Amino acid sequence: MASILIVLTSSPVTPAGQQALALAESLTEEGRPLTVCCLQDAVLLGSDRPPLGARDTLDRLLARNARCVVLGEDLALRGLRRAPRASVVDYAGLVALLTADHDRVIGAL
Repeated sequence: MASILIVLTSSPVTPAGQQALALAESLTEEGRPLTVCCLQDAVLLGSDRPPLGARDTLDRLLARNARCVVLGEDLALRGLRRAPRASVVDYAGLVALLTADHDRVIGAL
C-alpha cells in the first residue's frame, strides 16, 4: 500500500489544519502508512501543549501506526517542547524526510 507524507503548516485548530487532520484520519482508516510532518504553527500538534481536539485526533492516528514528526526549530521558536509521541527533526532531517521514498507527498497549508 502507498506510503503518504502529509506536510502540515497550519495550526491544528484552523480550518486548514482540521481539514488536513481529517484527511490524515481518512487515510489511516484505509490502512495507508502515513507520516504527518508538522512545520510552523502545526508543531502544536506534536507539542507538549496540543489543543484538546487535535490531541484526540493525533491519538487516533498514532493508534493506527501513523507517525508524527515535528521540526525542532519551530518548536523552540514557539517556546514548546515535543510530546513523547512525536519525533523531532532538524533541517537536515526534514530534507531527508521530504526526499524519502514516499509514494505521495501532500502539502497542507
